Amino acid sequence: FQMLVPIFSLKLNNKICARTVDIGRYDGLHPCLTAATLAGKVFIHNPHQNYSLYNSNRTETQPLLDASISLLNINAVVTSLATGLFNSTSRNDALFVGTKTHILAYDVNNNTDLYHKDVS
Repeated sequence: FQMLVPIFSLKLNNKICARTVDIGRYDGLHPCLTAATLAGKVFIHNPHQNYSLYNSNRTETQPLLDASISLLNINAVVTSLATGLFNSTSRNDALFVGTKTHILAYDVNNNTDLYHKDVS
């Protein structure tokens, strides 16, 4: 009988929305924990690479206390979240975020929007 030993622990300091948690390989290799918060942000934990905190226009950066964590401002209630390949030629996962009025595909590794659509 083997005892389970945690590899790491993580204090989120944010409340996570139900059914909005996924794991993506944004660099094509390392898994990252991704979840939507109640404050209209997407939380990404990647212990393999240092990210920064991006504001809603994604132009200014501010380092976080824990460099393995980043927050993306969505500025709306996130109703769905998924990760996966955007197209068959990509090897990096994209982050797909749904709100009541928008669908966004985001390239976390390159910090760019891949697709943005208003929906009714």
